[in-house]
Amino acid sequence: MSGSEDDKTPTGRKKSTKSSVLSDEQKKAHHIASEQKRRENIRSEFDKIVSLTPTLNDSENRSELNILTKSADFIDQLKDENAKLVELAQKKGIPIPPDLIYSGPKSDGADIAQ
Repeated sequence: MSGSEDDKTPTGRKKSTKSSVLSDEQKKAHHIASEQKRRENIRSEFDKIVSLTPTLNDSENRSELNILTKSADFIDQLKDENAKLVELAQKKGIPIPPDLIYSGPKSDGADIAQ
């Protein structure tokens, strides 16, 4: 046997014997930069949600809970309005394409309302 059990990771793969090309300081700096980028992306997406949700404004409490709660309430309101409009159109004999009728979240995009 060429390698000992000590040379393997918990998943059974052999540990790399090469030394890392990055120093500990470089690894730390890279980790910090990656984390800052992740946080910027999250902030950017929350800003987008705020801009799309009429019940939110820039001067309001910007807690994630407040943003998510008001956004979810607005989505519920849109679903109710959609259902009313679909019902009204159907009563008037107006055909509605299935993709305009809300039928719940799509898991992989393959689900289409019938």
